Amino acid sequence: MLAAPAYAQEATATAQPDEATELDKVVVTGIRGSVYRAQDIKRDANTFVDSVTALDIGALPDRSVTETLSRIPGVTIDRFLSVGDPEHFSAEGGGVQVRGLTQVRSELNGRDSFSASGGRALSFQDVPSELMAGVDVYKNQTAEMIEGGLGGTVDLRTFMPLDFEESRLGVSFSANRGDFADEVKPSGSILYSNRWETGAGDFGILVDVAHSELATRTDGMFVRPFFNTANSDLDGDGTNEQLWLPRGADWRTLEYERERQGAYVALQWRPNENLELFATAFQSSYDELWYEDAIFVSNDPLQVRLDASQPYELDGNVFVSGRLRSNGDIPMGTDIRASHRESKTTDYSVGMKWAFSERTEFSTDLQFIKADTRALDSTVSLGVNVPYIDVDVGSGRPSIGVDEQFTANPANYYWGFTMDHRDDNEAEEVAWRADLKHSFDAGFVDSIQFGVRLTDRDATSVDTGYDWQPVFQTWMQGWALPAGALPGLDLDGTVNSSLVNLQTFDNFYRGDANTPGAFYAPVLSTALNFPQSYLDIHGAAIPYYTCCYGQITPRDLDDPQWRNTQGEKTTAGYFMLSFGSDEALFDGNVGVRVVRTENEADGFLVYPNLQFAPYLGAGESVPITASNSYTDVLPSLNLRWEFAPNLIARFAASKAIARPAFSDMQAYQQLSAAVRDGVTPDPGETVTPDDLDLTGSSTDNPYLEPMKANQFDLSLEWYFAPDKGGMAWVNFFYKDVEDYFRQQTELVPYPGVDGNEYDYLISRLVNIGTAKIQGAELGWNQFFDFLPAPFDGLGMSANYTYIDSSTEIPAGSNAVPIDTDGSTFDDLPADGLSKNSYNAAVFYEKGPWQVRLAYNWRSEYLLSVGPNGYNGGDGGIPWKLPVYSDSFGQLDGSIFYKVSDNVQIGLEMNNLNNAEQRTIMDQNGAGKRITSWYVNDRRYAATLRFTF
Repeated sequence: MLAAPAYAQEATATAQPDEATELDKVVVTGIRGSVYRAQDIKRDANTFVDSVTALDIGALPDRSVTETLSRIPGVTIDRFLSVGDPEHFSAEGGGVQVRGLTQVRSELNGRDSFSASGGRALSFQDVPSELMAGVDVYKNQTAEMIEGGLGGTVDLRTFMPLDFEESRLGVSFSANRGDFADEVKPSGSILYSNRWETGAGDFGILVDVAHSELATRTDGMFVRPFFNTANSDLDGDGTNEQLWLPRGADWRTLEYERERQGAYVALQWRPNENLELFATAFQSSYDELWYEDAIFVSNDPLQVRLDASQPYELDGNVFVSGRLRSNGDIPMGTDIRASHRESKTTDYSVGMKWAFSERTEFSTDLQFIKADTRALDSTVSLGVNVPYIDVDVGSGRPSIGVDEQFTANPANYYWGFTMDHRDDNEAEEVAWRADLKHSFDAGFVDSIQFGVRLTDRDATSVDTGYDWQPVFQTWMQGWALPAGALPGLDLDGTVNSSLVNLQTFDNFYRGDANTPGAFYAPVLSTALNFPQSYLDIHGAAIPYYTCCYGQITPRDLDDPQWRNTQGEKTTAGYFMLSFGSDEALFDGNVGVRVVRTENEADGFLVYPNLQFAPYLGAGESVPITASNSYTDVLPSLNLRWEFAPNLIARFAASKAIARPAFSDMQAYQQLSAAVRDGVTPDPGETVTPDDLDLTGSSTDNPYLEPMKANQFDLSLEWYFAPDKGGMAWVNFFYKDVEDYFRQQTELVPYPGVDGNEYDYLISRLVNIGTAKIQGAELGWNQFFDFLPAPFDGLGMSANYTYIDSSTEIPAGSNAVPIDTDGSTFDDLPADGLSKNSYNAAVFYEKGPWQVRLAYNWRSEYLLSVGPNGYNGGDGGIPWKLPVYSDSFGQLDGSIFYKVSDNVQIGLEMNNLNNAEQRTIMDQNGAGKRITSWYVNDRRYAATLRFTF
């Protein structure tokens, strides 16, 4: 209905995947052309959409789709390797949030796309950006759109051969260097497309392949949680003061390498103007290895005391600086941890578009997706018991000190523990959809549209969990090991000091941090050579035990108890009516989507194995099956009105759902039993259930249902220079979310082998709690053609997003955060939600030059409640702290020079400002404070592009 200027494109920009934008004869390329295309998509769309087009991906200094998404209003990324893990930074970014919600649907050309990581979305960092024609983010929805995006839907678009009017060959090559890792890695891509006019119609073929490698380094420092203790007599009066003291401080260096490959083939056949058939094949593979040398405390935090004989500083009764000691020495660990993940997603799709008549169109497509992920996470640790730790947190980054002469002596070390975690996941899906649209010549009703969609997905997940196995620990002394010194590094001819090296942490934190630099740690091969290295280490330890420990048996991936299979079938149908008035310049659509979901999960119930309670079981595994089904009715309404020339108002209202991740719906429960404190049964005695603590270790729940949201958008868009890329907009949004996924502890009955049922205290995910999310997005794009030369090549793009949120989680839920002293916190914001974020890009394009600087910033947001390192049970308190990401901003840039019509050279740059990522832990008595600091590479890519 509403018309907008059209600009010729190297590839078709689409408002919807099945609607092509018609080309005219004026060709606009470069940064300007990409801004024009993104503007046209936004203006012509029938709901709320923001886009980045292919040339933006090429021109912005983005080496991944994840980083590209962060340029879009309302979209933020976190800078960690996995969501909810504040201990491992990621240079390219990890999770994607739309308006603060991580429940984001991912699509490839309007169809399903996912990684076999236990979730439902594609890991965007796995996808080569070189294969993309554009990225569209839908922030509300129409009835025809596939359900599942509570925050929004991210659609990755690829080129099709008939998008180009003639043959096309594009080649690019880059040499990527991280200045901290000090390594150079290659990347490149080749795209070939051609079309032929034959007697049987137009035929086209497109082939696109890409290869990319990256190496980065991250150094991190940590101050661990504070505990309220009374172990320190500061004034010598014989009475200990009540002080908030940290458990200690850590530091680590992480080396990261990844290799990403992609291939895409598309065939199109257009026999006549009424019929089009296509077939596509897409494959993305990802090989990631990161390894870290970490120094960490493994002491009892309730035994920490402040050494009053050394200088110290307190803020009231809260520690600022001083020497920390314990009862005896302070156990620390030095480890090598290696994580190797390989993943692949393959997508085959075929489809047809057929115009029965001038007013009736039919389209259908069939898709098969297969994804797999295999991962090994392996840690081997030494132990060293240091006399003290000096910590100063009074001036930004902590200053950490130990007796370096002590830590540089290999005779003070012992083999500490091993820990492996393995995943082997596969997922397959077949999806079919069909859509019928009938348009009308005149009247208020423009068209009616019907559609159906069927999916059948199977997922198999093998997850061994984290199998922590001690070698020598201080708490073993006197019963499993003789009292006195722990065995040293030289255990036998295989396991000895030849398997360790002295880690000096060269150029740690670019020289801007004060930490010790002389610790022994295992070499990398001890972690990567699992399982043989584990068997060697534990086997060599056997002669030193007096009881209870011996050789380990690594968990078997083929053991059924680690395997979980799931199936999901969906049946969806929709009706949508589009309407409008040419005279009033008003249009819109209203519709409803109804979807039925059926889930089934097969897994195992593992019984306890406690000699004092044989009636509960003997550790046997019993197969279990769980099934669940639900139906959702999802109405939607979208309105658009150009009430004045180039001024457009929009409104949208819809209901959305986000199904739980497959990894959260596994049918698996391991039951445990332990004798309660104070109960000492005699040998051979059977104790009653009243004398036992019965618990369950799994958090999965196969009966979870989707999160749901009623969502509303209202915007004003001003295209003040529609033929020159000039536009400004403001968008207000509101989401009312219910059935949040949160852990809750409750008593659940399970049968014993005697036929009776017993109540176990189970912590598992349930649908509980609500959230309200509201905010606004503002944006502005403009080229300053009115300036005198040479400044008439300047342009600017800026957007800002404000989000306010509140959550309500019932007090009975064990997702409520608890401080180390047992106190609780007020309501927290929604996970992953920054109150403020903005993007600003300045570009210059004139003659052969293209220059762009882009700055991306987001404010503090909640990362997780009680992640690793911030939870425990010390003193009988099940404490778990909220951990936030501090505000973060990164400056990127690119400079390209067009040597000729076919050749372009350039330099792409990331993290020019050497941004420091920080995280914050919240405590009531000790206060809210920075808990970790990270610094990583400035990255540079020298790029050469050919286009023919």
